Amino acid sequence: ITIWKMLFLIAPLLRFLMNKLLNLGAKTNVSLKDYCTFNIGGNAKYLIEAKNKIHLLIACKICKLHNIRYKVIGMGANLLFDDVGFNGAIIVSKFNKILINGTYIIADAGANLTAIISTASQNGLGGMEALAGIPATIGGAVVNNVSTHSTCIADFVEYVECYKTTNLNKKIVLNRKDCLFGYRTSLFSSGSYVITKVCFKFFKSQPTAIKQKILSAIQEKQSKQPLNYPSAGSVFKRGNIIASKVIDELGLKGLQIGDAQVSTKHAGFIVNLGSATSKDVKALISLIKEKVLSNLGETLENEIEIVE
Repeated sequence: ITIWKMLFLIAPLLRFLMNKLLNLGAKTNVSLKDYCTFNIGGNAKYLIEAKNKIHLLIACKICKLHNIRYKVIGMGANLLFDDVGFNGAIIVSKFNKILINGTYIIADAGANLTAIISTASQNGLGGMEALAGIPATIGGAVVNNVSTHSTCIADFVEYVECYKTTNLNKKIVLNRKDCLFGYRTSLFSSGSYVITKVCFKFFKSQPTAIKQKILSAIQEKQSKQPLNYPSAGSVFKRGNIIASKVIDELGLKGLQIGDAQVSTKHAGFIVNLGSATSKDVKALISLIKEKVLSNLGETLENEIEIVE
């Protein structure tokens, strides 16, 4: 059979598949630069903005049924997309309803973390103020168990509503213990689950005091982090060493490959000065790791996820 005959035979299937995805509002060949905080990446073959839970699950099911690789994301704040793009479907959780029930807040996976903290403060509910200003949706924040030196989101999780990628028809509700939270990790980090909703437990407090803590948390991030440039946050996890501290001590602040630079403001960040590529960032990460290993004998572990 010739290649032309093969193409002729599979063309109807490809059209059928594309029509199914397009009926979900899928776009084709979409730049991923607009779907991550790094502003780096090639095109996604398909991109779907899921408007609700059903929309999200149907998109995942169609991709699975037709062996299309897919990845569910939120703000893309912890991701580095490859320059060659993503040969599959990127599904963005855009549903973001927030429900208050006493001292509990139940939020859709696509709800903004800071928006939830702000909503809580308006209702005299406190606890998560230190996390204000972290760019994340609830789904992504829970997957990575986002934290500061004093607070991690896992401490406030009551339960997570999710679906296993192997059975997208069965809803699962996991309590905090079942989520296997650790430093910058959780049960969901494997990519084997799709989070749709999270319930958080807050505590009563004075709205004025909560708002002041939120303001202080945001001001601290503004003073210490290079928020004027695109980045994916902290590049490396803390291990036996504090990555930002040793990178600074090794004189690597300002180190640059292409338009990717070790931030001169915070050595734990790599920033995009304008037209950085994933190749630039990956080369810079490798160089930093080599220098830390050769000088200190320590191996740095990536905190950001590289999506290829």
